[in-house]
Amino acid sequence: MEFLNMVLPYILDIIATLVIALIGVGGAYLAAKVGQNKKLANIGQAINQTILAAQLTVGELQQTVVDAAKAAAPNGKLTSGQIAALKRQLLTMTKEKLSNPVLQLLEASKTDINALIKGAAEDLISQMHTNGQAVTGVLMEATEGSTEDCAEA
Repeated sequence: MEFLNMVLPYILDIIATLVIALIGVGGAYLAAKVGQNKKLANIGQAINQTILAAQLTVGELQQTVVDAAKAAAPNGKLTSGQIAALKRQLLTMTKEKLSNPVLQLLEASKTDINALIKGAAEDLISQMHTNGQAVTGVLMEATEGSTEDCAEA
């Protein structure tokens, strides 16, 4: 019994230290999970900003480049060179609308920014066609093709 009275304070100290360590580990784990969720939310916001910027760029190109180029063409159609130029302009102009932190976050998350921009543009043009809005369809063609085609942007 005397041995137990001597050892008991040390055992209690060890147990208390283990409990405190477990609380610290649990807190660190929860903090990491919260940080991960916040990072995912930030990536989601960056993707949404990119989609919006791509949609705005489609409208700009439609009004400032596509309509005028088609009107100037004898057959009313753009050449493959003009379509390639539209691809580059779509990517360049959209990326110019994005802040550096957004671009850095997307790059760090290994998001294919070019594919995201092209996909957003294709979706908007498809919706415009479905809703019967005036659209030439050239941007649909301009956003098709491989990412490598657009790497020059």
